[in-house]
Amino acid sequence: MIESNCRERYIVDKQKCKIFKNLKISNYIFLILIFLYVCFLIVPVIGLIKYSGITKLLETIRNVDNIYCLKLSMKTSSISVLLTFVFGTPTAFYLAKVSKNKITKIVDILVELPIVLPPAVVGIGLLLAFGDNGFIGKIFSNLGYSITFTPIAVIISQLFVSSSLYIKFLKNSIEDVPKEIFEVSYVLGASKIKTNIKIIIPMLKKTIISALILCWVRALGEFGATLMFAGNVMNKTRTIPLQIYTYMQTDIRMATAFAGILYVLSFAMILIIRILLRDKD
Repeated sequence: MIESNCRERYIVDKQKCKIFKNLKISNYIFLILIFLYVCFLIVPVIGLIKYSGITKLLETIRNVDNIYCLKLSMKTSSISVLLTFVFGTPTAFYLAKVSKNKITKIVDILVELPIVLPPAVVGIGLLLAFGDNGFIGKIFSNLGYSITFTPIAVIISQLFVSSSLYIKFLKNSIEDVPKEIFEVSYVLGASKIKTNIKIIIPMLKKTIISALILCWVRALGEFGATLMFAGNVMNKTRTIPLQIYTYMQTDIRMATAFAGILYVLSFAMILIIRILLRDKD
């Protein structure tokens, strides 16, 4: 009997050792994969800074044309993020809370399209719609206004390609909110709009800000649609990505330096806002 118990205990201990050993190996593999992926993300910015050099980075920051491109990018991307919040928030609530009828499904597909469409295709579509000869742009053209080759075209391009990220992110978060919260609010006499504005939006404040940050970074780096629709006009529509594209044809070191600045700027903005959100919480 004692010998049998000892044998069983030996077998159990051996199985436990195998399990722990397998878990240990799995953990090592897991950490190695994470390390390799993080290195993969860091290598490009190291390459940019190393190739351009600190001197070129400082020269890039002091360049008057680059300063204008930076200001234009910040201004247009901020406006596009504001418009995304205004138009995207009700759209996200509509997709999350309205029953899945045919109209809702079509709207959901339309929202996802900018995520998968190539930016150049988006730019051509915007040009044919809002250009001077487009079916919408012609209306403004007859009134003496032109949308193409203006900062407005930059904002439209950024809004089109970046707003989908915000809507999908917020929609998923709204769907995760317990239905009981909505029901209690309705029972207490609050309307759907009042419930969304006074209860759900404050509850999802951190999610909304995080989604807007992603949207802002995406708008800041928008290139293809802007180039096709707004053009590459200095002191008018040339954003940071377009300035980098222009430098690639004349001064590669300046292009890499400006690209490094955009990389660091995006990282710094995300980091600062994350810290502020954490401190506020």
